[in-house]
Amino acid sequence: MKIEFFVEFITAALLMKIAVEFIHEVMGHGFFVLLFGGRIIKIYLSILWPYELSYIRWSGDFESWQIIWIEGGGILVCTVISIILQALLLSNVSKHWKAMIPLFWLAFWTFLNPAGYLILGGISPFGDVAALIARGALTRTSSILLGLVIFLGSFISISKSLCDILRKVNMLREPRTLRLSLTIFWLIIPSITLLYCLRAEQPFQCVGIAGTLSLLPAIIAFISSILICSEPSERKSEASDE
Repeated sequence: MKIEFFVEFITAALLMKIAVEFIHEVMGHGFFVLLFGGRIIKIYLSILWPYELSYIRWSGDFESWQIIWIEGGGILVCTVISIILQALLLSNVSKHWKAMIPLFWLAFWTFLNPAGYLILGGISPFGDVAALIARGALTRTSSILLGLVIFLGSFISISKSLCDILRKVNMLREPRTLRLSLTIFWLIIPSITLLYCLRAEQPFQCVGIAGTLSLLPAIIAFISSILICSEPSERKSEASDE
């Protein structure tokens, strides 16, 4: 059971990462390009985001406000899809862990894509965020704040959904296992941040600022794992024991 779970968990993570690049570029940017009468010229999807950026090339005669929608479309669509998927996961839409894993990873990557873009782009503007800042739709401060709102709003939801999946495969028998599982999972964030810093113009400065911030989710997960993932019945039981 455990080997089967880990194989499917990792496989789904890689496949859904590629799917999210498609969502960001095609369903995000591409949708608004076509909506405003433009034409898509080229699409490139990278599996190494944010070390190597995916991109879409388009042509058309657009108003300034339309270009803002096009440039922000990837962040917007990913955020909306992630919120919907997180709601489905929390409502326990599927009783089987195999069906939940792809939904979980799709919800995770569609949340991390805009949150990472906004936070890292606010620290050192690049990609869509740099374009939005140049057009006055964002500032570096507002980009970071918006990214933090998206991140904080999804942290508990994503953590709880992961616990629900692990509980279905009987991998949350001890508090120590729960704490270790959540902490390791959220170490994905500093790994992604390291990839970003490797492509930054000032990698050492980037590691100092962004790297420190990226460790916070894992630290918070380590401290609050029991509270986040305990079920209502478990909390009532603890309260009655006291």
